[in-house]
Amino acid sequence: MLELEPKERFQHTLLSALETLVSSINLNIKKYATGAPKHLRVFIILLECPFLADPDQNGRILSKTCFILAALRTKSRSLLSKWLATYDALNFTRIMVPFSTYLQDHFFPQQRPDETLICCIRVLAMFSAANDTSKPRPLVSLSHFYSETLAKKLNFKDEYRIWKKTLDPGPSNSPIAGPHPKTIFTYFSYPFLFDPVSKTRILHLDAMTQMCLEYEEAVVHQAIVIHAQRFLQEDAQSVKDLEKGLARETNPYLVLEIRRAHLVRDVLDQVAAKQADLKKPLKIRFVGGGEEGMDAGGVQKEFFQVIVGLLLDPGFGMFVYDSETRYCWINGASLEPLRQFELVGTVLGLALYNGVILGVNFAPLLYKKLIGEEVSLEDVLIGFPALGKGLEMLLNWGEGDVEDVFCRAFEIEYEWYGQVKNYELVQGGRGIPVTNENRREYVDLYVKHYVYESVRKQFEAFRAGFQRVCGGPALKMCRAEELEMLICGTNELDFKDLEVGAKYDDGYDANHPVVKNFWAIAHAMSYERKKQLLNFVTASDRVPLKGLGNLVFVIQRNGPDTDRLPTALTCFGRLLLPEYSSLEKLEDRLVTAIENAKGFGLV
Repeated sequence: MLELEPKERFQHTLLSALETLVSSINLNIKKYATGAPKHLRVFIILLECPFLADPDQNGRILSKTCFILAALRTKSRSLLSKWLATYDALNFTRIMVPFSTYLQDHFFPQQRPDETLICCIRVLAMFSAANDTSKPRPLVSLSHFYSETLAKKLNFKDEYRIWKKTLDPGPSNSPIAGPHPKTIFTYFSYPFLFDPVSKTRILHLDAMTQMCLEYEEAVVHQAIVIHAQRFLQEDAQSVKDLEKGLARETNPYLVLEIRRAHLVRDVLDQVAAKQADLKKPLKIRFVGGGEEGMDAGGVQKEFFQVIVGLLLDPGFGMFVYDSETRYCWINGASLEPLRQFELVGTVLGLALYNGVILGVNFAPLLYKKLIGEEVSLEDVLIGFPALGKGLEMLLNWGEGDVEDVFCRAFEIEYEWYGQVKNYELVQGGRGIPVTNENRREYVDLYVKHYVYESVRKQFEAFRAGFQRVCGGPALKMCRAEELEMLICGTNELDFKDLEVGAKYDDGYDANHPVVKNFWAIAHAMSYERKKQLLNFVTASDRVPLKGLGNLVFVIQRNGPDTDRLPTALTCFGRLLLPEYSSLEKLEDRLVTAIENAKGFGLV
C-alpha cells in the first residue's frame, strides 16, 4: 500500500487512520487492561507499522504508541511479551530498532528525560522481557539492548545519586513536599540498557561509596581515640587497653597480613576475625620469608591469583573440573568444612569489590545460581557436555522405548572417594524405570539434583561469602554472563591496543630501537606467552573489560646493555628494561625472566 501512487495521498490517508486508531486506544485504555487477547492484537499491528521506523513520523506515531504501550498493565504487557517471544531474531530486531533509535536520538545528558522517552524505555523493557522468555534460548544477544549513547553520555555519578534515593527513600515525614522517591525515574532501573563496562562503573561507584563511608567512620573513631587519650594520658594502662580495643575500628583499610607458607589458614582466620571490615579498601601485607612489596595494586592482584589457585586446585578437594571443558564446579562430596567454601565466595567478592580481575574458570551456570537465574539442561550442556549430551539423547530418543535401550531407573550412581554411592531421585526410585512417558521428569530431577541438591550446603556457604561483600542492588543489575565478565574479564589479548596505550620513561619512547624490538617480540609471542608477559608486568594475565588499551603498562629504561634480566614493578605496571644491544638478546633475557617469575609485589 505504501508503494501505491500517488504515494503522498496514500501515506497521508494511512497516517491519519493510524492516528485515529491510536487516539481511540488511548481513550479506551481501560478496556485493554484485562489482558484479553482479542483486544491486545491491535498492538502487534501497531508495532508492525512501517511508519514507526520513519524518523519524520516519529512525533506522530511512535511517541503516541510509546504512551499507550507504557500505560498497559502488567498482565497485558506480559501477554504482548509472550507474543513477541515467538518472532524470529530478524523480525524481532526490526520492530525493536525504532524504539532504540528514538532513545539514541532523544537522550540529552544535560536534562532529565521527558515523558515520551520514559515511555519508550518502558517499551524497550517489554522487548527485553520477551527476549528473556524466548525458549530454548533468547532471540537476540544482550548486546542488542545496550545503549552506546547512555554509555558515552550519561553522567553516571549523578544518576547513581538519584538511583540511591529510589532505593533508600529515608524518612517519609519530610516537611518539603515532593515526589515520592519510588516514583522518580532513573535509567539504572533498566539495567538491560547498560553493557558490562557500564555496569562495572556502577558497581565500582557503589563500592567506592561504601568504602568512603567505612573510611570516614574509621577516621571518626580515630579522632575519638585521640581525644580519649588526652583524658587518660596519666593512666598508661588505660590508654594501652583503649588503643588495643579500637585498633581495628580506627584502621580505614581491611589489612590482611599473610604468610606464604600458611596462606589459606591466615586468610581464613583474618577474614573471619574482620567481618565488619570487609567493605573497607583492601590492603595486602605479606609477612615473613624475606619478601616485601608495596601494595599499590600489584600485590593485591598476585595475592588473589595465588589464593584462588590454591583454593580451586583439584588436589584441595573443594572443586572438580570437567575433563572436556575444564570448567570448575563445586565438589558436593568434599570433606572440607563449609567455612572454606565461604572463604572462596568471600575472596571472589573481595576481588570484584576491589576491582581485581580473576583468572577463574567456573562453569557458567554457577554465575546463574549466584544471581538467582534458573538453570536448565542447556546450561548443563555448556558446562558438562558429556552429561548434558547423555541426558539430551535420552530425552530425544525416538527409536523404541528408552526403558529397553537405556535401562535406567530414577536413581543416580556416583563415586565417592573410591566407593559407589546411590541416590534415589524420588522415593522408591530404584524400582521406577525411566520410560518414554516419564523421561522428561527424570531429566529434570537429574539436573535439579546435580546443579542444586548435590551441592546445596557448599554453594550456600559460597554464596553467603560472596554476598557478604558484594550483595546489593548494584549486583542485581547484572545478568549471569555479565557477572562472569566482571569477575573474569575477557580473553582477547589485543597487543596492538596495549602498544597504543603504553607509556615510556627514563629515556625510552615509542621510536626507541629497544622499544621497537620489544613490541616486535611481544606481537610474535604465542597466546600463552603473552599471558605470561602480562602477568610478569601487571601481576595478572586477565584483560579488563575496557581492553588492554586501558591497562597501566609502562616500559622504563633500566640502565645500559647488560646480561641482567628485565624486572618489573607489578604494583605500578612497570617493566624495567635494560637497553639490550640486539633483538635476539632482548628476546632471550625477556623470555627467561617471564618464565621464572614468581612472588609477591616487587619482582
